[in-house]
Amino acid sequence: MDKEIYEKLITDAAKTIFSFCRARTNSKEEAEDMSQDIVYTLLKTRENLRDTKAFYGFMWAVARNIYKDMCKSRYKKPVAELDENIPDGCLPLAELLEKELDFQLLYRELGLLTDQYRKVTIMYYFDGMKVFDISKSLCISESMVKFLLFKTRKILKEGMTMERTKGNLCFNPGNVELCVISGGDSFKIEDALSLKAVCNDSLIAQNILLACYNVRCTAEEISLHIGVAVPYLEKYINNLCEKELLVKKGSKYETAVIIFTKELLNEAYTKTLSVKYEIADIISRFLNDRLNDIKNIGFYRGNDDDELLKWLIIHVIFQESGVKYSRNLPMPQTKYAGAEAIVWGVEPFPNPPDNSIFWPFFNGADGHIWCFDFPINGAMMDAFYFDRHLNRINIIIDIAKGRNTGFGENDLIEIAEFIKHGFMERNGDELLLKLPVFTHEQFRHLKIMVDDIASVITDKAMQIANINKDIIQQYAPGLSKNEIENIYRIVFINVSDVPVKRMLDNGNLKRITNNAHPTTLVVLSNQQRV
Repeated sequence: MDKEIYEKLITDAAKTIFSFCRARTNSKEEAEDMSQDIVYTLLKTRENLRDTKAFYGFMWAVARNIYKDMCKSRYKKPVAELDENIPDGCLPLAELLEKELDFQLLYRELGLLTDQYRKVTIMYYFDGMKVFDISKSLCISESMVKFLLFKTRKILKEGMTMERTKGNLCFNPGNVELCVISGGDSFKIEDALSLKAVCNDSLIAQNILLACYNVRCTAEEISLHIGVAVPYLEKYINNLCEKELLVKKGSKYETAVIIFTKELLNEAYTKTLSVKYEIADIISRFLNDRLNDIKNIGFYRGNDDDELLKWLIIHVIFQESGVKYSRNLPMPQTKYAGAEAIVWGVEPFPNPPDNSIFWPFFNGADGHIWCFDFPINGAMMDAFYFDRHLNRINIIIDIAKGRNTGFGENDLIEIAEFIKHGFMERNGDELLLKLPVFTHEQFRHLKIMVDDIASVITDKAMQIANINKDIIQQYAPGLSKNEIENIYRIVFINVSDVPVKRMLDNGNLKRITNNAHPTTLVVLSNQQRV
């Protein structure tokens, strides 16, 4: 491979390599040493690699081998801390300390035994059961009991002579939130909730996925990484394997989903910032050039504030670009517990890739309501106010058509709430909506006017997705690489938050006051507003 290209790939991956090392060492200095060993090995073996597409797979193989060598070098001598509370007794001090150390090492190794070995050992040595009784209790042959006891003694003896270094996760546990997009007739909402609960309801399960993300681990290695004894891990490991979030290969486990780590998210946020700023500038220019043309459509605005109208236009631009972007998105194909879904994990991050943007569509008898809630505006969540409240939707639509009388008692209670929350006002006997109202034809006209800019935003969103794809390929190890094509366009679909904040900072947008709802609008079904 060309030397310049190869060295650039290594430079781009340097942060990833250091993050991998830092998660598996006890100090920054040790992580730097390990990183240098990996980089040195990569440089030394450049001639072994001919295809750039194979670089990251090769890099992770080198990293894993360096890590294994480092672990082996630690196992040459036992290390244990002395207990300050040394008991009185007739035994010499050195013998007491040696005995205490032996017990500590023995209990440590017992905690690392897998289920079958541990049960047989406890029954024989701690409960005093005979081989025949153990055989009968566990429904295995006596020769198998003897084999397990023999094997256990060997495992314990070898383990007690090793230095076992615990990972950072044992004192600084991570957090991973599992996200699920279901697809196909076989996948139900209950399946998605069950899949998420396996991880999201358990800090232990989350840290198992983190421990096995870059390096395959045995149950014993997972135990050391996260500081939880094997007996307490087995249930969580089995649950993760059952849902196919964790895959067992031989005696080792590997995380099967992509995890958007803090390092990945930070790099994705930084590298896509300039494109999102371009989106802000494009929309700002459009608002300056076409605001009056849009006002001339003749729809009912609900108020005369041009600043609020800008929010409405941005709503429609992002809505239309989202529709364009969503065409030909990949359908879930990977099966988790037998059903198709796209699954990924996300570590907590100040600028997560999927801040929720709500643009639900609520149908009424003679029209519908669009909501598009920007999280940057705080508690402006109109979608939740109308969701599953058909009566509220129909009251709004009736008033949009000009109705002022004939409301029942319950409707009047809702109208009082509408006034309280700023959706409408009363002018004498007349009820006036403070929401924009379009006829079907007027709304179609508006969508035509924003079509070109929506296409430009869609192209920018695809550009952002491709940048993120390259970043994900650098960070995603092993099995999880198979999911990149499914995930990269879906997870980073939200491109509105940063541009909107940019326009606010530049003064091209004004913050919304309390009880204003400029991004919620009404569209009547082929009817003129009265």
